[in-house]
Amino acid sequence: MRQYRTADLCDENQDKKIQVLSHKFKNYGGKKRFKGRVKTIKIEKSNWAVIDVLKNESGKNKVLVIDVEEAPYGIVGDKLSTLAERNQYEAIIINGFVRDTMETKKFNIGLFALGTCPLRNFDKTPSQLGIDLYFGNVSFKEDDYIYCDEDGIIISNEKLI
Repeated sequence: MRQYRTADLCDENQDKKIQVLSHKFKNYGGKKRFKGRVKTIKIEKSNWAVIDVLKNESGKNKVLVIDVEEAPYGIVGDKLSTLAERNQYEAIIINGFVRDTMETKKFNIGLFALGTCPLRNFDKTPSQLGIDLYFGNVSFKEDDYIYCDEDGIIISNEKLI
């Protein structure tokens, strides 16, 4: 497979609907370039459902997209990064915050979030898997395609490469 560039993918696929994730999301993981299929989860404050997904489901060629509506809690840190890497997830994108960032940079996953927060919520709160999400100026649907490099993250409902 050839090395892709998101800018080139946008230029070469002008006839397709391509969305670009807001520049407000920063990478706190060790992987700078990735691609995969979207897996969505919406949570309230706690990450218990995220732990279950990362621990029990293969992440091969997948990007886990989490919407926590910017709740002020660190959703993913070193322990969840370990689970994600172990189960071969390409990346995690969070509409919220991460923690343990000195450690998360050591893992071979992309980890995009709005910022950092050391606080974790320990309550068991509801979650929903496989639902459509909207944040960062992008609609995420289960099994959409995500491509990321140093220029940004693009999302398409069609395979681009």
